Amino acid sequence: MINDFRHSVAAYLKAVYYLFKFRLYKYLLLLLLLLILFAFPVFIFDYIIQFITGLIPYASAQKYALISVNIVAAFSGFLLLLVLSPLFSVVSEEVGKKLNGQTYRFSVTQLVKDIIRGIKISLRNMFWQYLSVALISTGLYFLPDNKIIQIFGNTLIILITSYFYGFSILDYAMENYRMSYKASVQWVREHPGIAIGLGSIYYGIISLNNLMENRLISSHISIYWSAFSEALIAFLAVIAASYLLHIKKNGAISKV
Repeated sequence: MINDFRHSVAAYLKAVYYLFKFRLYKYLLLLLLLLILFAFPVFIFDYIIQFITGLIPYASAQKYALISVNIVAAFSGFLLLLVLSPLFSVVSEEVGKKLNGQTYRFSVTQLVKDIIRGIKISLRNMFWQYLSVALISTGLYFLPDNKIIQIFGNTLIILITSYFYGFSILDYAMENYRMSYKASVQWVREHPGIAIGLGSIYYGIISLNNLMENRLISSHISIYWSAFSEALIAFLAVIAASYLLHIKKNGAISKV
């Protein structure tokens, strides 16, 4: 598990190499366009909150603003994976073709199936992640305020969140191998280190953006930076996942 974790983190560097070797940077323009779809509802939500708080004379604007930020931040990771699902399906298939030396005829029907599957996996993982985190957080609330217990609980939350993020990212690569939903779940359970390693970098960027939320000049700059940085890391994570699944399936380091 530790070796899998180490290899999955290092695979991000390999992803940067493949980004240029396979000329995948052409998809970055599409990535920016899809980010507009991601940022637009966030802007609308922010304006709605501001409008509502303006109608309530005694409401604390800061309180409602904090609630809106927490809601958006809580779902931003999976929401981004859902919005970018069409792009990630295409990129993962492109990397898979290059690594395996195979060619596939483009099929709109198959692409739609892959997108639906990606959305299904992300929603499934989001449900189990927040259920697990809610149960752990509730347990920590009733347990004694002990530093060791708090550190253990927070570490467990980080591992669980990283695991489910990594699972969602890995599934794009699993689509290329036509692995069934059940087979994908079983494979990730057998290789938790890979899922945690991939998801930890993505989750780390999301957490870092949340810490920077109040340090930027404006909320709009914050939203744009968060969306771009998280999308770029997710983009590299999908490439890394394809590489990792390739070497696991072939039992050796790729020579590509």
